[in-house]
Amino acid sequence: MRAYGLTNVGLKRNVNQDAYYLDQEAALCIVADGMGGHKAGDLASRLALDSILEYLESGHRDPIEFDEEESYIQAECDLCMKSIEYANEVVFEKASESPEFQGMGTTLVLLKIVSGHAILAHVGDSRIYRIQDEEITQLTKDHSRIQELIDQEQITKEEAQKYPLKNVITRALGGASEVRVDTKIVPLQRSDVFVLCTDGLSGVLDDDEILELISSNPGDPEESCRRLIQCTLDRGAPDNVTVIITDTRAYCGGEPQNQPIGETPGINDDKGAFRRFIDRWFNGA
Repeated sequence: MRAYGLTNVGLKRNVNQDAYYLDQEAALCIVADGMGGHKAGDLASRLALDSILEYLESGHRDPIEFDEEESYIQAECDLCMKSIEYANEVVFEKASESPEFQGMGTTLVLLKIVSGHAILAHVGDSRIYRIQDEEITQLTKDHSRIQELIDQEQITKEEAQKYPLKNVITRALGGASEVRVDTKIVPLQRSDVFVLCTDGLSGVLDDDEILELISSNPGDPEESCRRLIQCTLDRGAPDNVTVIITDTRAYCGGEPQNQPIGETPGINDDKGAFRRFIDRWFNGA
């Protein structure tokens, strides 16, 4: 499996409230899109990522028979879901501490490859797509007011592009003490490419444009990420934009073959990602 991720502040915002995590060795990708004030949205997305990593590394696994592959995959899916629920508690508690952080929250999508399967988990309107045999499919459903109207057949997908409630989120991390996380498990195929992104990408490029740009760079997630980001910039990039592309076309087993690419938060030290982040935040780093 090859993977690459990029983020950009865009052309209309002063602060990048998006955050992402990519670890090819652990076959784990996460994208978050923060919301709130100048510091709050940035804090929410990064706090959510670090909290998930803290939970995953702490070993909250229920005992199972590991020779039962189906049980193992479902247990890993449950673990991912619980890690996001824990992140929601952390962000919610932080938002309750100070008026400065009130109303902060974040969307989040998570992808983990386990034993020839892709585990997906998400909250909000950040998305996961799968490209398979030159076709693109959105695997997540947006938790947004506009998606509710589409589901109720009050508007079409085409009308949704110009609808005034386009950016109203109905579910996010940090908005309440509990959150419902949508999960899905899909078998891997040799041709699979997964795309994780914030609405800074999906709100500017339509599905076919995303497919065309990635298909023109087969086997090169880095170049595809760069071209997608550049295309949003060429069109004005009204929001922060983040994308991760994972290419599984040379892979059909359970464990990734390559080391992590790019700068990703470390998770294998004594202090732990969450505590390191809190230290950096309060020390003004």
